[in-house]
Amino acid sequence: MSRIAIPAAVLTVLFAAGLAPALAADTGSGGSRTAQTDHPPSQTPTAWNLDDLYASPAAWQSTYDQTQQRIDTLPRFSGHLTDSPNALANALDTISDVQKSIARLSVYAGLAADQDLRDSTAQERRNKADRLAAQFGEATGYVRPELVAMNQDKLESWSQEKALADYQYMLTQVMKAAPHTLSRQTESALAALSPVNGQSDTFSLLSNADMQWPRIEIDGKERTIDQAGYTKWRSNPDREVRKRVFAAFWSKYKQYEGTFGSLLGQTVLRHVIDARLHHYDSALAAATADNDIPTRVYHQLVASVNDNLDTLHRYLKLRARMLGVKQLHYYDIYPPLVHSDRFFTIDEARSLVRRATRPLGAHYEQLLDKATRSPWTSVYPRPGKSAGAYMNGAAYDVHPYVLMNFNDDYESVSTYAHEWGHGVHTMLAHEHQPFATADYPIFTAEVASTTNEQLLVHYMIAHAKTDEAKLFYIGQALEQLRGTFFRQAQFAEFELAIHQAVQKGEPLSGARLTQMYGDILDKYYGTKDGITRIAPEDDIEWAYIPHFYYDFYVYQYATSITAAHYFASHIEHGDTQVRKAYLHALSEGGADSGYTILRDAGVDLATAAPYRALMAYMNDLMDQANAILDKQPGNREKAAG
Repeated sequence: MSRIAIPAAVLTVLFAAGLAPALAADTGSGGSRTAQTDHPPSQTPTAWNLDDLYASPAAWQSTYDQTQQRIDTLPRFSGHLTDSPNALANALDTISDVQKSIARLSVYAGLAADQDLRDSTAQERRNKADRLAAQFGEATGYVRPELVAMNQDKLESWSQEKALADYQYMLTQVMKAAPHTLSRQTESALAALSPVNGQSDTFSLLSNADMQWPRIEIDGKERTIDQAGYTKWRSNPDREVRKRVFAAFWSKYKQYEGTFGSLLGQTVLRHVIDARLHHYDSALAAATADNDIPTRVYHQLVASVNDNLDTLHRYLKLRARMLGVKQLHYYDIYPPLVHSDRFFTIDEARSLVRRATRPLGAHYEQLLDKATRSPWTSVYPRPGKSAGAYMNGAAYDVHPYVLMNFNDDYESVSTYAHEWGHGVHTMLAHEHQPFATADYPIFTAEVASTTNEQLLVHYMIAHAKTDEAKLFYIGQALEQLRGTFFRQAQFAEFELAIHQAVQKGEPLSGARLTQMYGDILDKYYGTKDGITRIAPEDDIEWAYIPHFYYDFYVYQYATSITAAHYFASHIEHGDTQVRKAYLHALSEGGADSGYTILRDAGVDLATAAPYRALMAYMNDLMDQANAILDKQPGNREKAAG
């Protein structure tokens, strides 16, 4: 299931006014079942009420017109930002207030459009909101260049003034970026070229619209093995079906190896050139600087994963045992380890999430209770509704909203916990931070959501009534670790390798990318030791992954689950100091670097310790699974309760 997290508010004025959601991780969790069409009456609200944003579309339009007029006045601050600390504070306060209004307008427009994608009026409203954000960016484009151009010692002194307290971290980031900021004319030219330099749109069109997908027979019917078909059928219980699905899907990608190679190669080259132009040592340094994350975090993740591949290999052997196969193949990585026919209502989901997160304390419980008792969640799928799941908390003066497509299974319950992890994070940040620092980075955002997932699965394991049910939830936890930690780290290692190759002047062809990806895939899945067999055509998998176009993004899913384990494991065992530190970290919003916020809360992701702890936890889960299997050999077919 796609999970899209939208942080608390749009970024402050010195950063782009991008209101798009963060991209979801491909955790390899497989397809979802068909949702029940009839749902029992619920005590939990199942549709959101947008009146808290605007009472009507007419009210939205009125605010839109007023905000557009205010945007037109913002250039008046140009040339006067450096007059005095008070002048700068006044300008930033005014600009920030306009941006807050744009965020609220965008939230309403986006949510209303996602309720029914067939509603042309709602789509036009969303387009208007996007244009307004673009106009705002143009009107305030002078801010960063003027601050970079001023004496940086003076700016450092000004940043300590009380009037600029809300913008201190932002100004610190401007000062850090000053040596890497080019002239206003050059930066404007580069920004103007960005739409034609990007390859992700072309990648999306090719992989989603232009490829002619193969069809194979499954269950007596012809099935199209496109991306949706692959996701659905790769977890089929029939091993022969999975084998044919993999062969058909990856063979099609192999036909376009050269084209996908050109697209990704150009993207990597652009990242490398942009980093050099801005005087960074590497593309990685440039990408992590944007989020104020030390490069040593990335390198430590890759090193720690490689140091613990034996844990992944142990899991793969356990997967083979639980699936009842002598030789694991790559097409065996998606079927669930244990089947479960248990269905959950939204009321049960709400109750389970509340009970599982109770160790987070009374205030967290109060916020979660309020959020899930209120009409802030669009729960069920329906015709025209946007797919996937996300939290949108960009309306600072209102509250977060969650969209999901509840499918009555455990994954839906976990998604509910995940998205309201983002939601309560937003509520805590808004309680403690002004608008300028309420927006939290993805580096901490996914920690809040994944901590909730961890608490939930631990609760389900602890309260399972049968060994088979316990095995099911252990399997869910293990597969999350494979998909969110090892798989995303595998992607991160590949992304680092291809950027390093281009930095050395080595060209990237489709064939070279396949070879590089295949080498990493073989290492992770233990092909030399006979742990997994991977067909040569499977090495084209890199061409299927959109995240490689997002400039060192996916590693944050692996760091997030690492930090989440630290917090969840300590908090559920009654460590009040860790709970206090965790809730403080959520309350910090974007007042500091995500790395610094987590480090100060007790998790230093630039060290090996948190990764070792995560691996110890994974091994403990496997010990539990093996102990149950040893007691009940040959009992794999029994459904989980």
